[in-house]
Amino acid sequence: MSSPRTVADIREAFLSFFEGLEHARLPSDSLIPSNDPTLLFTGAGMNQFKEEFMGRGRTQLQRVTTSQKCLRVPDLENVGVTPRHHTFFEMLGNFSFGDYFKAETIPWEWQFFTEILGLDPERFVVSVYTEDDEAFEIWRETVGLKKDRIYRFGEKENFWPASAPSKGPNGPCGPCSEIYWDQNPNEALPTPQGLEDLPGRFIEVGNFVFTQFDRQEDGSLPPLPQKNIDVGLGLERIAAVIQDAPNNFETDIFAPTLEALQSLSGKTYGKEQDDDIRMRRIADHCRAIFFCIADGAAPGREGRGYVVRKILRRAVRDGIGLGLGDTFLPQLLPAVQTTMGDFYPELLEQQATIEALSQAEEERFRDVYEKGIARLESGIAAAQDAGQDTFKGEDAFELHDTYGFPADITEVVVRESGLEFDQAGFDAAMGEQRTRARSGSEIQAEVFAESLESQLQTASVLPTQFVGYAQTQSATSVLGFVSNSKFAETLDSKQQGAVLLEKSPFYAEGGGQVGDSGHLLDEEGTQVFEVHSTTKAGDYFLHSGCALASLSKGASIQAVVNAESRQATERHHTATHLLHSALRNVLGTSVNQAGSYVAPDRFRFDYTHPQAASGKDLLKVERMVTQEIMKATPVDSKISSLKDAKKAGVTALFGEKYGDEVRVVDIAGFSAELCGGTHVQNTGQIGAFRINSDRSLAAGVRRIEGVAGWEAIAQSQSDRDSLQALSTTLKTSPDQLVDRIESLRSQLKEAKQVSTSSGPDPSALAEELLAQTEGSLSWAHFSELDAQALLSLSDGLQEQKKLPPVVLLLGGDGDQLPFIFLANKDSGHHAGRLAKQFGTFVAGGGGGRPDFAQGKGSKSSGIEAGIQAIQETLGSPA
Repeated sequence: MSSPRTVADIREAFLSFFEGLEHARLPSDSLIPSNDPTLLFTGAGMNQFKEEFMGRGRTQLQRVTTSQKCLRVPDLENVGVTPRHHTFFEMLGNFSFGDYFKAETIPWEWQFFTEILGLDPERFVVSVYTEDDEAFEIWRETVGLKKDRIYRFGEKENFWPASAPSKGPNGPCGPCSEIYWDQNPNEALPTPQGLEDLPGRFIEVGNFVFTQFDRQEDGSLPPLPQKNIDVGLGLERIAAVIQDAPNNFETDIFAPTLEALQSLSGKTYGKEQDDDIRMRRIADHCRAIFFCIADGAAPGREGRGYVVRKILRRAVRDGIGLGLGDTFLPQLLPAVQTTMGDFYPELLEQQATIEALSQAEEERFRDVYEKGIARLESGIAAAQDAGQDTFKGEDAFELHDTYGFPADITEVVVRESGLEFDQAGFDAAMGEQRTRARSGSEIQAEVFAESLESQLQTASVLPTQFVGYAQTQSATSVLGFVSNSKFAETLDSKQQGAVLLEKSPFYAEGGGQVGDSGHLLDEEGTQVFEVHSTTKAGDYFLHSGCALASLSKGASIQAVVNAESRQATERHHTATHLLHSALRNVLGTSVNQAGSYVAPDRFRFDYTHPQAASGKDLLKVERMVTQEIMKATPVDSKISSLKDAKKAGVTALFGEKYGDEVRVVDIAGFSAELCGGTHVQNTGQIGAFRINSDRSLAAGVRRIEGVAGWEAIAQSQSDRDSLQALSTTLKTSPDQLVDRIESLRSQLKEAKQVSTSSGPDPSALAEELLAQTEGSLSWAHFSELDAQALLSLSDGLQEQKKLPPVVLLLGGDGDQLPFIFLANKDSGHHAGRLAKQFGTFVAGGGGGRPDFAQGKGSKSSGIEAGIQAIQETLGSPA
């Protein structure tokens, strides 16, 4: 049988090999970690097994193997430049939770590399921790590797976490062993000090972590009661070795993407180094973008969304550099699906969402880029003409602040031009506006910090049994309390905390639905605890609130949900299911849910769509939902396997992670979704529905807010009352109200025109301003002019042949203070910056071009100080 060569074959060979060694094959975790809030993205195969490594979690798991999709961004600048740096990559892993250890791990990994993959044993070298004699002997005696191919390194290179013995952190840790492929086997082996200095010769293809110690505060390393194995092999690196490729990008997994880029750009890979780097970077970045979106991380302004946006914008800039004039990212999706869609079906299932979001974000960035690049290039040329070797940080900040031009793109362009980038200056100007997301995908030192769920498991507290689908009251018993994030067995009267119950009718917050509120009664029917909210810590329900009497573990109580609040929430929740289906019917199947919030008084529904829906379409959606409500269709739920549910066409929500068994909520003939929330029994119980707003949330993501049930009725009644009151005030009937308002607007417009025509004469004003000029600034305040009239005056003023270097025109008074700055092009001053500065003194803001800028304020008392500051900026006397 021939050895595997393609990435898909290598992946399958690894998983099958360890399945044959009694490992459970599990799917890759989402790129959005499901159980670790310290991480922005999954960056290693072990992330999803944090609890199992600590002897908790799924205790039936002892041996596991996975191929994990990972995302890391600290080395973003190196992607495409070096042979092996990536943002998105796959990590082959095999793990042991207290089962086998070094004696099995090392020979098995060796067998995989040399027998299953058929690689030459003479071309491997390995490293071990300098004090790990056990690992050294296994490599030497069991595997048979020659001594000169086994390198010993210290705790910085061969311990996890790095340098843990001397520097911490405390907790589980252990030595590691790394395996390298020698690309130049005919050359003499380097000294131990030289191995890490030859990255072009040796490729690290695997790392075996032997977690065996529990570091203490005093630096001692007592053994762990459960020793674990965490093996990670770089799939792309192994493919490059097997396919004898000079870098990871010239393997079969990237070939379709590089071919697509060559076809789109008309460029040939391998011909120009700069173009090659751009193609490699795009090939890497598009995988990261598509997988992030498929897992629910859409481009956005902060957190994960910011990271995805940053990667996407870098890819688009490289595309522009290749001469790709139109959006191209969605056109690369089929190439990635060709090589990865079989193993990762989310690329196919979320195709419409990936295409819509990547296209919308690319179009948005292209607009920003076209506006900003010319200004950036002009600024670079000016700096070079002035003999400067650094591009000022404040200029980079202005590009970012005024035009939305990304600072990281500015830095790249600046450095490509041969100038240094003033990062310190930019940071100073940016201040607290700068969003930092760089370190979020790294494995944190606190990865094994004990969670509340772990505390409860250690205290032998049983998971909560939820009985709230069928009832809102239940007799149950107290299993304990949580106070100040710690488990407790008592709770004093008037003390805040959370109660743990054996079984609970309270729905715990999840899936966008708020948790239930209510109260707990003792055996005499006296209220002893007020439940303000219900949340989850793993499988435990936390009924948070305030004790009205002293409580102890073991007490028998009656748990009572606030039924009115629950029913109102259910009306809103079922309404969002109807809304989702109606949106897909009206706008198309590219619509996917991207988030929701369901409460007793309102709902919020986020969905993917590249542009705003028309008012006509939203009206169709609203009517479609109302029609389903009037049908009073039964709302059914059932438990199904995830596989069967997907086969039946049930909608799985964007970015959600599901187990093997799922709950299907079915509204016959109209909607079927995977959902763990509570719902009305039939759609007629919703009563009423209305959409209040639809707005853009991010590129390709929109948000609808609305109400259902009594809230919808109350808002409609309030609107009717307001309409009637407005009609009375304007002395017309509600059906004539629009005509009446249009008539009043016309009258107001005519009055403003009369006001403007009787305003100052621009010619005379120009002469007056020139006469009063002291230094560079002249100013005038016309309290009777509004913003429009002031703009008309400035237009006339700009037509005059001669003006002072800088002119400030002020209108209005009090809290309505429009202002305009004019600056002669020869003056060397920037009107936009002056407007922005002045705006801070009058409790407002401003900005604009170098020659013209406008703004408005709300504090006329700041005018004098503002003018003084501008005069100081211009170098004029106060």
